[in-house]
Amino acid sequence: MILIAGTALAFLAGILFFHKPRNKMLFYINTIIYEIKYNTMGVQEVVREFVFAKYNKTDLPQRKGKVAIVTGGSRGIGCFIVKMLLQCDMEVIVACRNIKAGEDAIRKIRESGVTSGTAKVYHMDNASLESVRKFCREIKNDYRRIDTLINNAGIMFTPYFRTKEGFEQQWVVNYLSHFLLTALLLPLLKNAGSPNESARVINVTSCAHLVGTIDFDHVDDGQGFLRKFAYARSKLAQVMFTKTIQELFSKKKLPVQSYAVHPGLVNTDIYQHTSMKHLKILFNILFKTPLQGATPVVYAAVNKSIENKGGIYITNCLDSPVNPEALNSTIRDRLFKLSLEQVQLKDFFET
Repeated sequence: MILIAGTALAFLAGILFFHKPRNKMLFYINTIIYEIKYNTMGVQEVVREFVFAKYNKTDLPQRKGKVAIVTGGSRGIGCFIVKMLLQCDMEVIVACRNIKAGEDAIRKIRESGVTSGTAKVYHMDNASLESVRKFCREIKNDYRRIDTLINNAGIMFTPYFRTKEGFEQQWVVNYLSHFLLTALLLPLLKNAGSPNESARVINVTSCAHLVGTIDFDHVDDGQGFLRKFAYARSKLAQVMFTKTIQELFSKKKLPVQSYAVHPGLVNTDIYQHTSMKHLKILFNILFKTPLQGATPVVYAAVNKSIENKGGIYITNCLDSPVNPEALNSTIRDRLFKLSLEQVQLKDFFET
């Protein structure tokens, strides 16, 4: 009953809030299809998380002298990722839109009793590629190496909005900004890596990528816009990006490894644009806590057992299957070329 009610609610919300499509009937059909896909996937994910919960744990080894960047580190699971890395005695750079929110997050972590590690807050807005470039210039001026880059910032099911650079906002915040960030910081990642211990790039993605597809003809199309389609597409792009850059790193023999991580269904405010925001009781019962969601991300950042297993997709600290489209090298290559064009880079390694 809950599944049916959720589907009906979301469908009605879609009719009320989505842009008018060129073909209303097709729009409504696609809306229903994606509601069914998401609800089916959500039920399966709740079951998986219950079954594999015992594996969702990680050690917090001491990593003094290591530097990590966490985008979106001022809220949600980002705060807990920062906290756990500080417990590893790392230097953590919180990249976020709101400096005060970042500073408040650090203050609360310190008040909770965590005294190890050091933390700094830098401004970066993932909805602006220019902001990403400015952030990278500042980091390159202040640091010679970055050991771990955690591309965590994200939004979900937001209304259609075109960013200043002309792209749909979920595409930019979840994927394209992190594509550019990784490319621009690659020199610092290479400086940190060594034959014995690689630097790491972690893309925080979602199980939603399993129902995604890359429609290259309508990446920025506001007509007939489906929020859930756009979100799944951005998350699939992250998984494809993870696998593509891992192949490139390996081919060029660079001491950098990349991982995609699904935190799980986590009880945070990322659901504010969904009908599920009204089902808080279910959140508390069925969803992970932010700490549990942060655990597989930190696992990917510090666990030694996955040192030479870059390119994998991790859920509950386990290597997991991906959308078959993410294994298609032709689609991945096309996505990579499109992404380079969109961020105006001739070569991912040109910096």
